[in-house]
Amino acid sequence: MNRVRTEIHFLQTHRSVIRAFRTGVSLHSHTECSREELSGLPRHLERMPIVSHFLRRELDRYEVRTGHPLDFSCAYWRGPLGARSAHDLERKQIERLDLPAIASLTDHNNIDAGMQLQSEHILADVPVSVEWTVPFEHTYFHIGVHNMAPQQARSIMSRMAAFTREPDPQALGQFLEDLDADRRVLIVFNHPLWDMAGIGRQLTLASATRFLKTYKSHIHALEINGLRSWPENMGVVHLAQEHNQPVVSGGDRHGLEPNATINLTRAANFAQFAREVREERTSDIAILPQYGEPLYLRHLLTAWDAVREHPDLERQRWIARVFIRCDDGVERPLSQLWTGGAPGWIDPCLNVIGLLASAPLRTVGRLANLADVSAML
Repeated sequence: MNRVRTEIHFLQTHRSVIRAFRTGVSLHSHTECSREELSGLPRHLERMPIVSHFLRRELDRYEVRTGHPLDFSCAYWRGPLGARSAHDLERKQIERLDLPAIASLTDHNNIDAGMQLQSEHILADVPVSVEWTVPFEHTYFHIGVHNMAPQQARSIMSRMAAFTREPDPQALGQFLEDLDADRRVLIVFNHPLWDMAGIGRQLTLASATRFLKTYKSHIHALEINGLRSWPENMGVVHLAQEHNQPVVSGGDRHGLEPNATINLTRAANFAQFAREVREERTSDIAILPQYGEPLYLRHLLTAWDAVREHPDLERQRWIARVFIRCDDGVERPLSQLWTGGAPGWIDPCLNVIGLLASAPLRTVGRLANLADVSAML
């Protein structure tokens, strides 16, 4: 087995490194095909000035009126970009580096974006990929499965959905082995230290460690994530070193800011890139300048992309991109439920989010964060 080599390049200070590579690869980004659950939304909104006041007041009123708290787990949102727009966003960023681009779109438990792009015969070689939700012990993980054979992808997705509904550790091992058998496929353990289930960092680390010990023979790489903190990403690098695994990039883009991390490769297509990671066990990661901005401001920008109007998109307003599972079991967009428009208290909240995400305030935040960024670089 080849010795593992992972190199991390900060393009803000070492842009000349690009000349050694043939292609840029964008891994892990989302389109409107992803269902983004809103169960954790109140936790984020309560950190925002003014917004938290309106939110608490309206939630209290709702509970008094109905006798029970508002259940955010019945709601989800979809990102603003369709498959072609999302692919173009990632492609153009890489092409500005004077490199040809490969972009692997990975929606949550959904391959429609990649299948759509392939069916258009304009991007026939685009990978068909997914971010798969895998329950494990008392938590769950996200596994990126990239470059599935299009003729087999639908049946693979059915098998994934069946496992997610009824997890079985032994069946997972066999499934990962079957996926691993296709040498063109790349299997990535996405943001393994993100405590998505809310069980605490130490328990998440312990579960991620056990997951790797059990299945690492069929996991090709761990991911450092463009929307996670640098300390967490360095924890992932350490975890990968402990288990003799390469590390690859993953941008996790949901809005209109392109991925902040990409891979640089000498491969010409995704199958060759997968072989580079799987067999040569080598990975070159580029950290792009936007990663140096304060993470909370970048999260705010994603939130603003989610709620602001997009005149050039089919679902122009955010209420057409937020869906509720109603009492009759049917999922409907808010635009169908709020026929008279959104409640009056929501617009001031959106204005606050827009202000916080605006260029002048992001500049202030960037300057305040400069010392930390300089230390990172």
